[in-house]
Amino acid sequence: MKLRDSPIYHERQSFWLCAKHSLNNVLQQELFTHADLERIATYLHEQHPEESGWLKFNSHKNFLGFGDYDVNVITAALHEHSYDLLWHDNRTPLDTVDLTACAGLIVHIQPTWFFRRGHWFAIKHFNHPITVPEVKETFVGQPRAARNDNDAEDAEHQEVTRGPGFWNLDSKLAFPEFLGSQRKLDRFLTDLRKKNRVHVLLIVPMKTPSTSSSSSI
Repeated sequence: MKLRDSPIYHERQSFWLCAKHSLNNVLQQELFTHADLERIATYLHEQHPEESGWLKFNSHKNFLGFGDYDVNVITAALHEHSYDLLWHDNRTPLDTVDLTACAGLIVHIQPTWFFRRGHWFAIKHFNHPITVPEVKETFVGQPRAARNDNDAEDAEHQEVTRGPGFWNLDSKLAFPEFLGSQRKLDRFLTDLRKKNRVHVLLIVPMKTPSTSSSSSI
């Protein structure tokens, strides 16, 4: 889904495909389909089947094919388009990190109990003002489910112009949420960590396309 009269590309949640939505949202186009990530997950499993343990299930995705992809699938998908990821050290405030060359961020909320699935979502910086329907509230740690059709229709008439700045492109949001400056982004992620285990990945162009190594900062 791309918002009308807006340069923001924002895919909404479908099944457990938050990894696909995050990749496309952070790169601002439909580069990856469900089939693409299934192909990548299958390839990774075939390369190292021993990692799946005695059950022999593909550990990189949901065994029913509904998504739920892990970071290895995201990494391999990015490499196909000459992007790499850097794991951000949460001990370092994000507002002290140079994000100039960063195409965006993908954040993972790790489940805190067995039956809860993790969630991936994208954050991206835009250098120009953007007018979108206003997001009045989000619940930190549990991204708000999409509004019902009536709520979404009402929200379309409550537009606001924001930016330049960082935007939360979580696929569970009905519309992108404006976060603001890098300091406010750091505060948003700090609040998120108070109730969740959070991993932040910086998406950057690969320095050498033929090299597919990831590093940490």
